[in-house]
Amino acid sequence: MSAEKKLIRGRFRDAVFARAKYRCEGPGCSFRSSPERAVEELDAHHITDRNELPNGGYVPENGISLCAACHVKAEHFHSTGTALPGFSPEELYRVVGSSREKAERASRRLG
Repeated sequence: MSAEKKLIRGRFRDAVFARAKYRCEGPGCSFRSSPERAVEELDAHHITDRNELPNGGYVPENGISLCAACHVKAEHFHSTGTALPGFSPEELYRVVGSSREKAERASRRLG
């Protein structure tokens, strides 16, 4: 992986975690982390798969902070096309105050 790609991914992760105040944003989840532990304890999940957005979708408008258990539930949609309750892309975008359209616009600006 190039240094530039690592930088883009790191900025994405840091922005998503900071916006979430280092907590899991999964429905009903109360998991909290800290700036020091977030990289090990949380995932900056791409709400819309990064292959479906321009420039990989590495923008906060396409990210949500999830603990390991919630990340598995969110990934279920990417692997099956069926969302578990509370984990559809539309529901996750609502949690972070975004939408696929906002994520696409922001992703285009990365290029």
